[in-house]
Amino acid sequence: RKPAKLSLCISIMAVNQNPAVHGVIVQLPLDSAHKMDTELITNAVSPDKDVDGSDFILSCDFREAMFNLFPPVMSLPVPGVSVAGKHAVVIGRSKIVGAPMHDLLLWRHATVTTCHSRTQDLPEQVGRADILVVGAGRAEMVRGEWLKVGAVVIDCGINHLPASGKRVVGDVHYASANQRAGFITPVPGGVGPMTVAIINDNIRLSEQEVLLF
Repeated sequence: RKPAKLSLCISIMAVNQNPAVHGVIVQLPLDSAHKMDTELITNAVSPDKDVDGSDFILSCDFREAMFNLFPPVMSLPVPGVSVAGKHAVVIGRSKIVGAPMHDLLLWRHATVTTCHSRTQDLPEQVGRADILVVGAGRAEMVRGEWLKVGAVVIDCGINHLPASGKRVVGDVHYASANQRAGFITPVPGGVGPMTVAIINDNIRLSEQEVLLF
């Protein structure tokens, strides 16, 4: 039997060569009984069909990726919000959210601070943020009283609270943050639906490129 990762890579490469398929998404985290190399699997997707932007996220040449790959779906700015010159704070340094958001905000001329599990003065750092992006994976860790009044808050967290059944919350305590933020994405109903919409748009663009060429 072929190793699971080899079988998956072969399947992805077959889809890459199928002209009837215009977009490919690798759903993370990989759900398998066998150990899987996430980077190997996502790298197997053709950049021309990678509508989720994983090639963009893992690209070593960020500037080249800006112009040649689909950008990751969390990268688009909030309509009407200027990024240039603002102080942005990103909580989390994962390859899926934190790291690419840092680079994308920096590319759009923000001054960016990245915080993580070992940041000692997190409330103070958050209080400086004009734009706050949170993808730390800790339920309601950011409290509303930490925020600068009028800050833009993008909550990328998805957490299930075990004590409340099926209740889903973000990494930001929404009720308190909503009292101070100028804009805040709810969880659920914020980044998730936007992600789906942008993926669908990327698929449409991919299909148009195939039809044109």
